[in-house]
Amino acid sequence: MTGSPDLQTLNTDCYGQVKLRLREVIAQQGSAGALRLPSEADLSQALGVSRATLRSALLSLQKEGRIRRLHGHGTFINRHALGIGANLAEAGAFMDLLAQEGYRPSVRTLDRRLVPLAEQEAGALELGEDETGLRITRVFLAGDEPAVHSVDLFPARLLPADHDRLDEQRSTFEFVSTHLGAPVCYSVARIRPVLPTPDVAAALRVSSTTPLLQLSHTHIRADERPVAVTVVHVNDAYLSFSVIRTYLDE
Repeated sequence: MTGSPDLQTLNTDCYGQVKLRLREVIAQQGSAGALRLPSEADLSQALGVSRATLRSALLSLQKEGRIRRLHGHGTFINRHALGIGANLAEAGAFMDLLAQEGYRPSVRTLDRRLVPLAEQEAGALELGEDETGLRITRVFLAGDEPAVHSVDLFPARLLPADHDRLDEQRSTFEFVSTHLGAPVCYSVARIRPVLPTPDVAAALRVSSTTPLLQLSHTHIRADERPVAVTVVHVNDAYLSFSVIRTYLDE
């Protein structure tokens, strides 16, 4: 196929890797003006993955508005989304989002402790009084520069006994799925511009007058119970967000 990218075989049938590789394919083909993707059979063979894994990755990209799948015609790149970086509708880890922006990402844990839940926190987690939670404060770096300040709060009652040994380097979604017994089904987020508190300003190395994007997430599992709360402050000098609304394809 004319304009097809050089697709390298993946060594593992991994959904996350397939999706990341497809995003690279989309960027490469889109920049060359080739908006139609190869067939599922060709992509599956070229990437060395199963059709089921490929379809899951394509469906996720379709929901994000990155591609359009037209019955009887094929799969096409949404050229209007080519210049868009992080999509607010995506459940992407900040390590991945920063990598997609071309940075060398890393994460640093600033604090980790059991704390009494404030009234607002307990309310968001649908817990009563006198409950405690595990609070993990981290900074995600773009190269050597702090880009994202993140505070996760998990109900202590859901944690295993050896919670002090758990790996906080994981994303919030991976942490919940691995250590709290059930994965996040969906998240509800409040988004607003704010000025940083002194601790956030110090962690991100910005002045107190620098506007930041605050994302306040409540993460919900399949039984409709909140399982975590995350408050994130993003410096859009390193990571900016857009929203892609998708409608039914033909």
